[in-house]
Amino acid sequence: MGKQLVEFAPGFSAYAGGVEETRFIYKEIFQDHAYNVAELPEDAFIVDAGANVGIFTLYMKKKYPTSTILAFEPAPETFDALSDNVKLHELKDVELHECALGAEDGVQTFVFYPMVPGNSTLVPEEKELVTKMFRGLEDDFWDEAGRMYENNQEVPVQVRRLSNFLTGRENLKRIDLLKVDIEGVELEVLRSLEEAHWAMVANVVVEICDLRGGRLDALESLLTSKGFRVKTDSPEWSPKEGKMFMVVGHRDVAVG
Repeated sequence: MGKQLVEFAPGFSAYAGGVEETRFIYKEIFQDHAYNVAELPEDAFIVDAGANVGIFTLYMKKKYPTSTILAFEPAPETFDALSDNVKLHELKDVELHECALGAEDGVQTFVFYPMVPGNSTLVPEEKELVTKMFRGLEDDFWDEAGRMYENNQEVPVQVRRLSNFLTGRENLKRIDLLKVDIEGVELEVLRSLEEAHWAMVANVVVEICDLRGGRLDALESLLTSKGFRVKTDSPEWSPKEGKMFMVVGHRDVAVG
């Protein structure tokens, strides 16, 4: 489909591939403030795992102009739009990485959905379950949503462990917010994070789909075991059958 420069609000434009999907993401982040889960220091260090075209990164840089953000996006077309948005908005201290995050380094097949690029995934089996769920709702809107997954492309992408990008980083004392929206490999990424890096994380927010069963419980247990106070909600937009959850964790981190 290719990227377009779209005005999402007066004075705010961004490049996007799936325009309607990005309008939804813009509303979720800029208007509903879905990721405003904690007050961060002005010089916050933020990880954006699953950056898409950068709407979350743009929001955080507007809220915390002197923050540092590491943003990860594996889909080549989407990464291209992300890079252009960082340039368009003249963002500083935003480090972009064109790769997927996973449990170990390597190359994997990534399934890209041009109609809904933000749903592209290393785990297409999960999207097949989503499609079946949508069609079972007997609702024209959700049935049409499911059809957006029918058109897809397979592309090889680099997969890296998150800790690779944190090890050896001078002056890194804390990770103020770890945001994870990576379409099916949330647990794998978090489980592979080294303990030294977990110790720096003050706040974490994870969007997870539990249609495969057991993943929400496993995520909550993992965060609890790391000392986080965990709160789980379902997004208002998601049908209960979709088993979509926003999991937020907070804890105090000693700096030094």
